[in-house]
Amino acid sequence: MSAAVFFIKLYNVNYQKVYDFSYKLCGDPHRAKDITQQCFLRLWEKIDTIDSSQEDIFPLLFVIAKRVVIDESRRANTSAQAYKDILHTSTGSVDETVTNIDYKQLKHRLSNILQLLPDKPRTVYEFRDSGYSHKEIAAMLNISVTTVRTHLKTATHFIRKRIGNTTVILVGALALWSCRKGSDGPSTPTGPVTTAEVNRWILDSMQWFYYWKDGLPGSPDASSEAPAYFNSLKNAADRFSFLYDPAVWNTYPASIRSVYGMEVTVVSDDKAPGGALGIIQLVQPGSPAASKGLTRGQLFTRINSQILSTGNAATLLSALVKDRKGQLIMADKAADGKVTETTEQLVTGGGITEEPAVQQSLILTGTPQPTAYLCFNYFDDLQSAALLQAFNTYHQQGIQHLVIDLRYSPGGSVAMAAVLCALASNHIKPTDIFAQYSGNSRLGNRSITFERAMALPEQGTPVSFEQVWGLQLPLNKVYILTGAHTASAAEMVVNSLKPYVTVIQIGGTTLGKDEGMITITDTRNPKRIPWVLMPITYKLLNATGAGGYHQGLAPAYPVDELASLPLQPLGNTSDPLLAKALQLIGAPGGRITHTAQNAPRQYITPGAMAYPVMVTHP
Repeated sequence: MSAAVFFIKLYNVNYQKVYDFSYKLCGDPHRAKDITQQCFLRLWEKIDTIDSSQEDIFPLLFVIAKRVVIDESRRANTSAQAYKDILHTSTGSVDETVTNIDYKQLKHRLSNILQLLPDKPRTVYEFRDSGYSHKEIAAMLNISVTTVRTHLKTATHFIRKRIGNTTVILVGALALWSCRKGSDGPSTPTGPVTTAEVNRWILDSMQWFYYWKDGLPGSPDASSEAPAYFNSLKNAADRFSFLYDPAVWNTYPASIRSVYGMEVTVVSDDKAPGGALGIIQLVQPGSPAASKGLTRGQLFTRINSQILSTGNAATLLSALVKDRKGQLIMADKAADGKVTETTEQLVTGGGITEEPAVQQSLILTGTPQPTAYLCFNYFDDLQSAALLQAFNTYHQQGIQHLVIDLRYSPGGSVAMAAVLCALASNHIKPTDIFAQYSGNSRLGNRSITFERAMALPEQGTPVSFEQVWGLQLPLNKVYILTGAHTASAAEMVVNSLKPYVTVIQIGGTTLGKDEGMITITDTRNPKRIPWVLMPITYKLLNATGAGGYHQGLAPAYPVDELASLPLQPLGNTSDPLLAKALQLIGAPGGRITHTAQNAPRQYITPGAMAYPVMVTHP
């Protein structure tokens, strides 16, 4: 009997007994269900150590259930104390509360992020968080101590990256909001959670924080399930607010990049079998796509045996994301334009992709003045050392021209965006305004200086302005390469630099995420609302008040990298976008060559991954 079949048998026989016992322990049906799920998760981790001839394992599950309750109680006690501390220091109005929320409250988001982890790293992390030693965890899960450490490293990176999403984190905001009605707050509902209760929670949240709160429908249909109800509230201009259940992975927004660690676009090509050609534009190191040997510039003509066309490409790409696995038929394109199908390549999503902040850092040769190229891929505070090292080299080399490649940057930390801007030009001072946030009539408007933004990293140690002083470049002009995948904090860099230096934007129009979000969760114990709500809350502006780029930031010099195949490696001077920058600088650069086209091309680009922008409150 296989482990999977044995586990299913045990699950079917014991589920109800474990649930009943869990309910007796906690007295809450929803918490009992969570405890039961945790019991069977831990059982699965130990399944290889259980004799398949053993029929009655309820005594073991009995012990596991008690351990789960004890572990939850430990965490609940810690959270309860933190919650009391928050309430103790939050007796003012909502505006005061929101303005003075301590950045350390980001840790409250951890419980939601854990649900997105793969099973083994999550289980190891939860045991460690409950106070078990590496040795104890290894014994309980029948794995080595080295494997425990590996899972902990994986979990830690994942958590840092998720918390590092540039999102406005106001975890516990609703609890604080309720305090405005009185120090005791509203009573906690009892009994089963109803659809009406969930939807009321969603509407209350939106009426307070939503940027378009004045346009919310007067009498929404509260009988719909939460996702449909939430979507009925969204403004027509809202592309980015979302609602997800951390326990259900497919409710969280996903993209080709988040699932496979690559970026692709499908373009019309009359010599391809179906009149369309898929192009791999980026493959992240260590990603599922990289593990299959995929690289930038490769072509494909089919997805799951279906020939690509401009009519079905969006549907096939969406299915590839949803299914988290698929099949690509790779192809070559000859000099005369002929497309030949070659091999079949299976792709599987999963794993955690390392997003390098500094993808490339080069001192370009053959230029009339010292010129640097920086491909900055992800705004990660934990990788600030790599950025500072790059600019230290630029400073030593006396760089007079800087090309920043953001075409595949989905964003990240606002603090890191401020650091990059400050390094790019010595015209920027600590007290200069980095960004302005424009909210609804309740939240109002506020601004943040470079110094303040840099002092609020999402992870790690802040980069002080003193560290930046000696590395700032004496530039009046910066060249920035962009495209449809340039989003969020990367767009903030383009816009926030403009009041201080001339920004020469080359390439394609950016995604157009000029908005900040907040995260709202139910922090009560026991938790009643499983959903996590992330509504748009602010519009983002630069120091002069310029913003409104919801349709994207358009380049002064449009250049289509897909018009020249095969794609060149990033940083290669023959890459059309970099070649254009070098041409403007006055350097010979690489020649821009274009594949002959009979008609303008049609592009189908899957939804770009954009890390939501975290708006910190001064």
